[in-house]
Amino acid sequence: MKKPGTSVYCFGHVSTGVILQLKMPYPAADGYAEVAQTLENHAGEATGTALVLARLGVPVALEGNWIGDTPACRRTLEFLRGRGIDVSGLCVKPGYPGATEVVVSDGETRTVFGRYCDLLFTTRQWEMPDPDKIASARFACVDPSFGEATLRVARTASKLGIPLATCDAKPDSELASLAQVLVVSGEFLRREYPGTEHIGPARAALFERYAGSCPGLVVFTAGREPVWYSRGGASPRRERAPYEVEVVDSAGAGDSFRGALVFGLLKGWNDDDCVRFACAVAALICTTAPGCVNAPDLQAVASFLSASGETLPA
Repeated sequence: MKKPGTSVYCFGHVSTGVILQLKMPYPAADGYAEVAQTLENHAGEATGTALVLARLGVPVALEGNWIGDTPACRRTLEFLRGRGIDVSGLCVKPGYPGATEVVVSDGETRTVFGRYCDLLFTTRQWEMPDPDKIASARFACVDPSFGEATLRVARTASKLGIPLATCDAKPDSELASLAQVLVVSGEFLRREYPGTEHIGPARAALFERYAGSCPGLVVFTAGREPVWYSRGGASPRRERAPYEVEVVDSAGAGDSFRGALVFGLLKGWNDDDCVRFACAVAALICTTAPGCVNAPDLQAVASFLSASGETLPA
């Protein structure tokens, strides 16, 4: 066990972009929608998780894809540094355009337009994970889509006895078998296992596959659907309804959920309390835009829970 105060290590997507908030539902093809406001965003799965953890007071080191050699991408790097995140492992590549995205949000849905596939997954466009940074952490978080780099984080953490959190890995993957926290999103379920994003026999059967493959905490999230969770197949599947809030922007809800779970596990909370806390953080993220950029601190989460007749876990 590492000494208190050492960082959580995050590896994955770091992107720069904008959120277009609509005044009306997302339009059909050839339609029109009015834009209420345009917001600068600092995004990516690992980035959102890191921002949430940092706001909750956890020291975080973030590594991932190269940072673009543009004013906007450099602002992202400075923003992360200003939040106290260790970004010394992120590399600004001369002439590189950077990973960018545009998120269109109408409150109920968010649609992402990006350059992740073209820029990140044709050739390797990131430095490999720093084993020393991983070794200094009490917990590691890794995004699933970086191939050998993802597995290097997972294998290194496993070898060192450092718990690992990830998301959207398939149940029969090596990554799932090495994870102590695996959050599976409704978006991933809809894309990879059509019909399982909603409650029913197909979803239940898939959940059992995950619970049998992952030794740690498996969580299915799906927007307003109940959260399903279980630990390593050793405990019955449990459910928790998400908190009801007025949704402004749902982008980043899943990233914040993962970060909040890690926070709870670092605190030594049980799974029920970790999931309850994560649901609260994700709900708060949805009430503002950009959500993870405006992540709540611990007092804000405590106030939200208090308004719901609950308290922070002890």
